[in-house]
Amino acid sequence: MNRPALCPTVRSRVAATVALCRLWHVACCIAACGFALHASAAELRLNGLYQRADGAITVRLNGVGIDPYFAAKALLAASDAQLDARQAALAWIAWLLPRQRPDGGFDRYCMKNGRYRACADAETDDAMMATWIELLARFAPPDGLPAAWELSLNRAGSHLDTLLDKPSGVYQISTSLHVSLLMDNVEVHSAFQALAAYYVRRADYTHAGPWSQRADQLASAILKVFWRGTGSGFRASTQQISDTSFYPAKIAQILPLLSGIQVPEQSGETIYAQWMRKYGKSWPQLANTDYPWGLIALVALKMNDWGTVACWQARSGPYRHGAHWNVLEESLYLAFEHRTAAPVIPARCGFTTAAATATASR
Repeated sequence: MNRPALCPTVRSRVAATVALCRLWHVACCIAACGFALHASAAELRLNGLYQRADGAITVRLNGVGIDPYFAAKALLAASDAQLDARQAALAWIAWLLPRQRPDGGFDRYCMKNGRYRACADAETDDAMMATWIELLARFAPPDGLPAAWELSLNRAGSHLDTLLDKPSGVYQISTSLHVSLLMDNVEVHSAFQALAAYYVRRADYTHAGPWSQRADQLASAILKVFWRGTGSGFRASTQQISDTSFYPAKIAQILPLLSGIQVPEQSGETIYAQWMRKYGKSWPQLANTDYPWGLIALVALKMNDWGTVACWQARSGPYRHGAHWNVLEESLYLAFEHRTAAPVIPARCGFTTAAATATASR
C-alpha cells in the first residue's frame, strides 16, 4: 500500500519535528559531555598569562589589547576540544557584560596605567555578535540565562538582525560595509545552533524550533551565496579576493565543517581529506610568518585525525607566546596538551625536533 502524500503544512511540521529531534540528541550529547567534562576534564587556565585577575582576556601574553572576538573564540574552541572553560568564561562574561554598548555591539579595548578604554571598533560586527551569543548560550547556568545575560543576548541579537542582507539571506560585516564573509556566516550559523540547543536542554521547544529553522535557512543561504561547486569550492567573500591566499580563501574550504554545514555531493570527510592532501604540508609552516592556525587542528579533532592534532601541537610549541601566537592558539594548545596521551615523535611529523622547526623556519 502506498503511503498518502503529506500536504505542505503537515510536511513542514514533520520536518520541524525531525529537526528538533536531531537537536534534542545534540543537546543531550552536549549535556552528557558537559557533565563528564566538569567531572574529569582539565580546566582551561589562562589566568596570569592571558586572563587578568578581573576576568579580562588579552589577545597576547600579558598584553594590553583586548579583542572580545578573540576571547570568545578562544573559550568556545577550548570547550569544543573538551577542555573545561567554564570558570574562565564566567569571569570573562562578567568583565565584558557591563561594557556592551547600548546598540548591542562591542568595542576593542586597550589598557594603559591600569585602566581600560575603548580604542577600536570590532573588526567585523556579525562575527562579534555571533560569538558572544554562542558564548552566553553555551555557558548559561543550568537554571537558565540570568536576567542580565538574557538582556545582553537580546541586544546582540537585535544588532545582528540589522546586519542581515535580506535578498541574499546572509549577514554582512557591518551596517556601513556591505560585504559578507563566509566564515562570519558560519559563526552566525553556529550561534543559532547553540541557541536552539540551549532551549532544547531546557525542554523549551517553542523557542528552540525557530532558532533551528533560522540555522537551516542560513545554511541554505550560505551554500547559495558562497558555494561554487565541487570544482571551485567556497568563495570566502562576496568581494573579489585572490583564491591563492591562505586566509581567507584556502581556510574557507575547511572551517565550515566546524559548524556542520553540508555541501552537495560531498561528505565532510571527503572535503577534509582533499584539503589535507592539498595543504596539509604547507599549513604547519605558517606559524613563522602568520599564525599556527590551530582552528584547522580543531577540524582535525572533529574528524578524529589525532595524528594531525599531535603534529600541530609538536610543531607549534616553539612558537608559543611569541609574536605569532594569541589567546586562541593558546587555548587550543592547552586543550590538545591535555588530550594527547604522549608527546609525538617529531620524525613522524616530518621534522627532527620541535625546536629545529622554529630554528629552520627562521
